[in-house]
Parts: sequence; structure tokens; C-alpha cells
Amino acid sequence: MKFDNFTAWLDEAAGTIGAHSIACLRMDHPLLRERVGANNELVAEWLKAGTHGEMDYLERMFPDKSDPWKTFPFAKSVLVLTFTNQWGDPAATHPFPAPASGAPLGYVSAYAREQDYHATGQAMLAELKAMLGEGIQCEAAVDTKPVYERLFATTAGLGVVGANDLLRVPGRINTRVFIGCLFVDAELPEVIRAPKMPFRCDDCLACVKKCPTNAIEFGKPIAARRCISYLTIEKRSVLNRAEAEMIGDWIFGCDDCTNVCPPKDQIDTRIPIDLEWLLKTPAGEVRRLIKGNATAYAGVTQLRKNAVALLKKKSSSPDERELLQWVSKKTGSELIRDQLTAW
Repeated sequence: MKFDNFTAWLDEAAGTIGAHSIACLRMDHPLLRERVGANNELVAEWLKAGTHGEMDYLERMFPDKSDPWKTFPFAKSVLVLTFTNQWGDPAATHPFPAPASGAPLGYVSAYAREQDYHATGQAMLAELKAMLGEGIQCEAAVDTKPVYERLFATTAGLGVVGANDLLRVPGRINTRVFIGCLFVDAELPEVIRAPKMPFRCDDCLACVKKCPTNAIEFGKPIAARRCISYLTIEKRSVLNRAEAEMIGDWIFGCDDCTNVCPPKDQIDTRIPIDLEWLLKTPAGEVRRLIKGNATAYAGVTQLRKNAVALLKKKSSSPDERELLQWVSKKTGSELIRDQLTAW
């Protein structure tokens, strides 16, 4: 492809594939190596302190994340894009049935609306690769490969990292975006954006104040073991009573820190889940329903474990107590049985 006015080409490409923004960073950019080195020190300390909880994959991926030049040895440039997947859009759809009247409820994060963001991002990067033309080696990464996505995005000028450790981007202002990276073996023209944010995070701190578990501290990595998203998605073992109290009414993710960025009149875009439906519907049926949805990453047993923990700490009505009794008799999951008797 010709590289005349590559900035305009990237802007047009973003519109074509449905991305919010795209930048291009050269892998030999001196600031990239400096920032990766500094970030490696922070991550190493974070891992050493055990703050990552049960996310053992972060330890396994750290050596590859810490040296992208070795992990992607062919790459001379990286195209970094941001996209929304309709996160926060009240019109976005989801696969879950409407709860029955009076049913016990749990909630799923708004980012689980539409299809799984990994699939959306991969499709966008595949389209971007095709637009680059034949004969170019590429490797796409959307959250599942060893890449410091936020670091690449900020170095490329797509936004700034908010107090909640998520990327804020101009145009949307908030932190409800995902990041994709396309590592390319061509020496593409560098296009580094200049994000103009209407306010600084340290002038706001709404996400810090809103976090119900004090998992967010400005200028520091998230205390994952206190984060509701970690507790409901990544912690695969039994929740103790304190952790069950921390998750509130959530069974997958949390919207508290993203919903207040920026401070505004709030729209409740959580997904309400009928817990009786979740616990009594055959697992295969639920699994088929959530296939292609972000909640499939957690899986049916994890969602049900969280539902049991939520019901156990409440069990304020006869119906809720009866539902727990039904689960105790019918479940074939050792994890759910352990959660039933945990406290």
C-alpha cells in the first residue's frame, strides 16, 4: 500500500471497521522501551505482593509482556485501536431472558451486552490487516495475548489511564473502551495522537469515591483482590463471607467505576439476571445461550457459584431459602456445594 497521508488513511480505516480511533507506533520508538521498562518494575512488585490473587496467568505471561520485541520479533510497527462494542449504550442487546416478576436478582456488567468484545476486536483487526494489503505479516492481540495494551495505547497518544486503571479517550471521555493491537512487520509511518482531555483524573476522583470496596487508589494499581470484577470473574475458588459482602448484587463484573466517568446523570445499564432461572435452567441450555457473550469466559458454574453466595448472604425470604435448598439437592458441582457450606 502507499503511505501518502497515512494519518488520513488511519482515520478512514477507523470509520470503516467501526473503531473509535487508531494510531501507529514504531517498535523502535525510544519512549516505548522506556515506558515498558518502568512498567515492568511496577508489575513485578505487584505480582510479588500477591495483589493479583488467583490470576496466575499474569505471572506466566509476565516474561512475554515484559519484552514485546522478543515476543513479536518480526514486528516493526504496531497499529493500536480503541473500540466500544456498544459498552454503555442503553440500546445494546444481550442474550439473557427478562427476569420473572419478584424473582431474586443478580447483575451482570453492561460490557457483556452485544457479542464478546474479544471477537469484535479480532474482527476489526482482521479487517484492518486486509486493508494493509498482501504480503504483510501481522499478529493481532485483544486482551488475551501478552501485551501491555494500555501502555501501547497511551504511548501512541490514544488516551490517558484513569484513576481506575482503565483507558480514557477523547471524544468519549469515559473509560468504556477496549483496546486492540496489530503487530506488523512493515515500517509504517508513525501516527501518534495528542489526546485532549477536558478534565484531569486528579481533579475528579469520582471512580475512587464510588468504588464500594476501596479497590481503587489514585496513582496505584488496582487492588485486584478487593475488586468486584476480580471476585466475580477471576476468583474461581469459594467466596468467603467478606468477599460475598463485597460483591454486592453482582454476579459478573461491576460498573461502579466506569459509570461515573465522567460525573454525570447516571443511566443504569446493568443486566438484571433472574437467579432462579440461572440456577434451575439446565447448564447446557445456559451455556448455549451465553456462547459468544463475555460471560462465557466465567462459565455457568462460576456464575452459579456467585449467585449462591449472593443468595446465602441474603436468604431473607422463604423463596430464596427454598431456592438454596433446591440447589443443595440438585447440584452436581463440588464448587457450588462448597460455596453452599462455606459460612
